[in-house]
Amino acid sequence: MDAINNRGEILFVIVICGCKIEESITFKTLIDREHIHDVFVYDNTATTQYTDLQIAEYVHDTSNGGLGKAYNTACKYAVKNDYKWMMLLDQDTYFPKGALSEYTKAIKSVRSINMIVPQHKIQNGKFMSPTHYFMKTSKLQDKVPTGYVHFNDASPINSGMLISVESFIKAGGYEESVWLDFSDICFIEKYKKIYDQFYVLPQVVCAQTFSSIETDKKKIYKRFRIYLECARNFPCDTILDRISLNITTLRPTLSRTIKERSFRYINAYWNIYILGKNKKNH
Repeated sequence: MDAINNRGEILFVIVICGCKIEESITFKTLIDREHIHDVFVYDNTATTQYTDLQIAEYVHDTSNGGLGKAYNTACKYAVKNDYKWMMLLDQDTYFPKGALSEYTKAIKSVRSINMIVPQHKIQNGKFMSPTHYFMKTSKLQDKVPTGYVHFNDASPINSGMLISVESFIKAGGYEESVWLDFSDICFIEKYKKIYDQFYVLPQVVCAQTFSSIETDKKKIYKRFRIYLECARNFPCDTILDRISLNITTLRPTLSRTIKERSFRYINAYWNIYILGKNKKNH
């Protein structure tokens, strides 16, 4: 597709998988509601979900390259087409009315900040972002900080993250080998080596809906293998980092082993996470 004329300064990057763009909650509550055309769609679905909507670019990746490849590809497009900001989006986030207005106000009023994010709640009313994480894992919280926040106090997830293209590039972009689980944490750990704080919009609380809760044991096992692969590929700077990941991944391994009374999760942990004996498992 040709880029739409009269572009703004923000490129909205939405990653979809197994979902048509028009059916995405993120699309319905932000892109469509605000009549945005500066949209970069990265489709990780095996079969194309091509749309005739007026958007800037549509990329179909049959190999399911993951979040990192999607965001890095979008960044190249943003540079080529002179966008100053990218808003990173998934397909399952419900944005409240007036969210875009709050973002644009923040761009004008917040100084020396290259990352602006919303708050995220899940169905039980607890916040999942921005939260403090420990041992590469974050915990749900009743309250989260807003305004200027230091990365040592909390970290955001990707959906709704408005980030300057310049700072995205300086941080080195996303690690494409950590293509799903831990991708946000991995990126933020690189980012905060350069920048010490971000801005949380006080008036924008998003609802993270999630596509579905999987019950098929085969799909759960396949998804778990992806989780282990991403953990294995996580670049660790210190021994403490690796120990944290060891403990974090061992817990669900043992939990699943006990729940299903099967040693295949322990075998996967040993072969994928410890020995690194697997190829990208899509």
